[in-house]
Parts: sequence; C-alpha cells; structure tokens
Amino acid sequence: MTIYRRAWKMHLREGAEEEYDAAHAAIWPDLAEQMVADGVWRFHLFRSGLTIFALQERCRPFPGEDAKPSELTAKWWRSMAPLMVTDATGRPSRTVLKEVFTLDAEPGQKERTV
Repeated sequence: MTIYRRAWKMHLREGAEEEYDAAHAAIWPDLAEQMVADGVWRFHLFRSGLTIFALQERCRPFPGEDAKPSELTAKWWRSMAPLMVTDATGRPSRTVLKEVFTLDAEPGQKERTV
C-alpha cells in the first residue's frame, strides 16, 4: 500500500494554548469519522508554545491546496479561528514542511531492510 504523508506548522494566538488543547481532546466524533472516510489513518498534532506541528498520513493522494473544504471542516475551522492565526478565508494559516527523512521499522525489528 502506498502511504501519502504531509506535514505543516500553524500558529496559535497568545493565550489560546489551553483552549486549543481542550478542543482537540474533545474532537468532534463526526469530524474524526470524516477524516477516516477520507482515507486519513494517522494524524498527529504536536504543540510547542504557540507553534503547532501537524502530520497526516493517508492511503490515497491528498486533495490539492485549492480544494474546497467540507462544510464540517469549515465549521471546525470557524470554531478554531479565535484561537489560531488564519488566512483571509478563515482557514488556519500554515506552512507546509518538506519531508527529508523517514525510518519505517516494525516494533522489535533489529535490522533495517533497505
């Protein structure tokens, strides 16, 4: 199976850290279901201060940057807008990160197969 991966960083507004963390601890079940239905099988968010690092993996190509978000995604973004730096459309502003290294190994594996 081909794995498609993308990563990006975003920024929170000053003082929004706790509310942002709480929102993601209580992610909307229908939003999580939508991501899985769209082929996302792994999604990580990491935070350092006001900087968020996101990593997504899925089983099919990602839509283009100009793809219109679903109404549910747009609703989530609107709920996050007071907490995050956004662009003119209300989408969280993000900087796409270039993947430079990946190590894939199974737990307990002692040798790397190239």
